[in-house]
Formats: sequence, C-alpha cells, structure tokens
Amino acid sequence: MTMPLTPVWFIALPLLLAFASPLWVRLRLLMPLLVGTPAALLALALGLLPAVRTAPLLETIVIAPPLGIHLQLDSASWLLVALINFAGVVVGAFLWLGETEPYLRERRAFILILLLIAGCNGMVLTGDLFNLYVFLEIAGVSAYALSALRRDAPALEAGLKYLIIGSVAAIFFLFAVVLIYLQTGNLSLAAVARGFSEIPGPMQMLIGLLMLIGLGIKTELFPFNFWVPDIYQGSHPAVASLYSGILVKAFLFVLFHLVFLFLADPGVAGAWLMGLGAITMLVAETVALRQEDLRRMLAYSSLGQIGLITLALGFGVESTTAGGLFHMVNHTLVKLLLFLTAAILLRSFVSARIADFAGAGRARPLAGALFVLGALAVMGLPPLSGFASKLWILKGFAEAGVFWPVALILLAALIEAGYYFRWIKVLYEPRTEVAIEPSEGRWAYLPIGVVAGLIVLLGVAPFLVDDLFIEGARSLLDRTATLVAVLGAGS
Repeated sequence: MTMPLTPVWFIALPLLLAFASPLWVRLRLLMPLLVGTPAALLALALGLLPAVRTAPLLETIVIAPPLGIHLQLDSASWLLVALINFAGVVVGAFLWLGETEPYLRERRAFILILLLIAGCNGMVLTGDLFNLYVFLEIAGVSAYALSALRRDAPALEAGLKYLIIGSVAAIFFLFAVVLIYLQTGNLSLAAVARGFSEIPGPMQMLIGLLMLIGLGIKTELFPFNFWVPDIYQGSHPAVASLYSGILVKAFLFVLFHLVFLFLADPGVAGAWLMGLGAITMLVAETVALRQEDLRRMLAYSSLGQIGLITLALGFGVESTTAGGLFHMVNHTLVKLLLFLTAAILLRSFVSARIADFAGAGRARPLAGALFVLGALAVMGLPPLSGFASKLWILKGFAEAGVFWPVALILLAALIEAGYYFRWIKVLYEPRTEVAIEPSEGRWAYLPIGVVAGLIVLLGVAPFLVDDLFIEGARSLLDRTATLVAVLGAGS
C-alpha cells in the first residue's frame, strides 16, 4: 500500500518531525532530518510538477468544498513551495556541514526551523482564511523565537521587537478575517471571493486597510518596515537568510493572492501597492548607502528588492508578474548566498562594521569571491540571474508603455551598485593584521556553491524556467480559474 502524494505532506511532515524531536535527539538524527525533510518535500514538489501544470491539485479535509481545511497547489503556489523547501535544504545543509554555533545545532533550532517551513508552506497552500491566520502565526512565532535563540542582548532585543511588531500585524489581519466572516459567513477564500463584491463599499475599504497594514508589516513594505534592520542585525545571518529568502516571500504571495482573488478589478489596489513598492525600493536603497554594518546593509538591500518585486506584481499584467516571480526566486538565491557567506566572514572578524572588514576577501578568498558574485547578481549585472529577471520586468513595463517604473528601477540599481561596490572595495583592501578563527569546514561551502551555480545557470539560460514563471503568473492573475476549480463551473 502506497501513501498518496498530496499537498498535505508539505505541512504535515515538518510538523510531525518537529514535534517528534525528542526521538531524533536520542537517535542523533537532528541535522540529517533538518536537511532531509525539506529535501524530501522538494522532491515531492518536483514529482507533482507535471500534474500541477495540467490542473491545480485540490485537497479538502473533513468537509466538502468550500468548507473544511482546503489546500490548493497550482502553478503559482508550486513556485513558492519549491522555493521554500529549497532554501530549507540549503540552510539546513549549511548548519549541518559547517562549524556553526552550537545553539543552531540543538533541538530548539531544529524544531523552530521546521515549524517555519511548515508555516510558510501552509500560507501559500491554504484556501481558508482561518487556516491562513493559523499558519501565519506558526511561521511568525517560529521567527520570533529564532531571532532570540542566541540569548545575548542583541538577539533578545531583536526577538522582542519582532514579537511585538509581528503580534500587532497579526491582530490587524485577524480583525480583517473576523469582519469578512461577519459579512459573508464564509472563510473559504474562493467562497469569500465570490461574495466579496456584495460587501458594502465602506466595509470593503476597512477590510482592505486592515489587511494592508497587517500584511504590509509582514511583507516589510514602507512605511511599515522600520523594524526590519534591527531584526536582521540581531539574528544570526543563517536565520536572517530564512527571513529574507522565504518568510517575506510567503507573505508577499499571500498579499497578492488575496488582492487578485478577492477583487474582480484589482487595478486600484495594484496602483497603491505599486506606489508602496516604489517608495520602499527607493528609500531602502538610499538608506543602505549610509550603512556601516554588513547585516544592516543586507537588510536594507533586501527591502529594496522587496519593493521591486511589489512594484512588478502590483502592475497586474502577465509579463511583469512573471518577471516579479522570477525575481522573487532570484532574490532568495542571492540572499542565501550573501547571508551565508556573511556568516562565514563574521566568524573571522570581531565585528560586522565596514572598518573591521578591510581585507576580509583576502583572508577568506572563497567566501569573498562568493560574496562578490552575490553582490553582482543582486545589482542585476549580466550574465547572472538578477539581470535576467530585472530585464524581464523592465521589458514588461516598456511593452505596456509605462516608463516611470523603468526609470525608478534603473535609478535604484545605480544606488545599489554604489553601496555594494563600496563593500567590495573594502573586502579587498590591504590589511597587515587580520584576526582569523579556525577555518570553516570546507563542506559548508557545498550548499553555498549550489546556490552560486544556480545564479549563474539561471542567468545564462533563463529559458529553462521561463514557462514555469509564465504559468505561475497566469495562475496568480486568473481569478476565474481559481473559483471554477474550487467551486465548480456554476461559480
């Protein structure tokens, strides 16, 4: 008898293994399972891809649609699920193979990382508002605890700030869910989408505002992102790579999925999101110019790229949406590369301040070279993946005859080049005395090397994955197809 391969495994497997962690401690399987669990889920996602490209995979537990625990794996959510679990493999392998801090190899870290993966998978798969809130909280609580895991003053401060801000965001989102239920009597996303236009206009605006504030905080959009650099600075770089790489991407997917699903005409909401994305991009890139701490610089760089992705997705046409999804994947790859190489470099230098990083690239040539590769990719230089996705977005705007986003994206890229080349210059400045701790295990470079290889491959041959992003964009934008798939042809 074989077990059915369904979307529920993306949530159930990491949850089950996390709560059974005392068993894995006795068997000394924590690190192998931390790598193996997302690897198995990534393999499952790849195995389900042919079926997903044919039709969305739907699963409803307990009650028939539209009621019950509803999961939907379509071309758009598949991209996010594959990305989330790939990032889980990379970070898990880095923690296992590298000489990382002991607290990141203990049971608590194991549980929290698996819960974070389960929560992110659940957010992009669920078709129910209440379960969306539950998964949002699972991912959020895991992130709060991961920030404070080191238990020194900066980490505890980061965890406390993250807890307070994240809880406020969750309250706003929960209020919106309650209002939706009171107005429609439904929590199924498809059923709510079918009846959302019947909600009175002022109530629609209130629900939209509550959701924008709640998810705006979670997606780190201006002006709700003032807290982000402190969290990234206080957290271990490997943990920050999960925040930038998968957590914020899951929230972004939720935000745009709800906008495109609930609103028959998302043009006004999309225009607002484009504006927020543009402001986020320019403000974050400008502030990054003045940063003296590597972790804060990477945090503001991440915010700038989130703004770019929001700008592309908010336009709501197939070309920019596909480019935005592609850039979402590329940004995850780049930030995994940058944060994990930063973790290696920070083991050799007493501080993350730019003045203390002089000569870091000379002292750790491989880590320095990988950091430079990531910096060039995030700037969008050819032939790396960041160039391919940014070009796709720019072409989409140009073909639509809308040129102000093109000008802003190019301006942001110039600013970005300014501060990344500043750090690259410092990395290779001569330095007579460089304090270096025992070298990182050479196997720690293996997962980073895989990420670097993908950045080059997707830049040289983006045509290998173009179809996946086009299908993902169509799935994200096609509200009618989602309603028909869940509710039937009569919807």
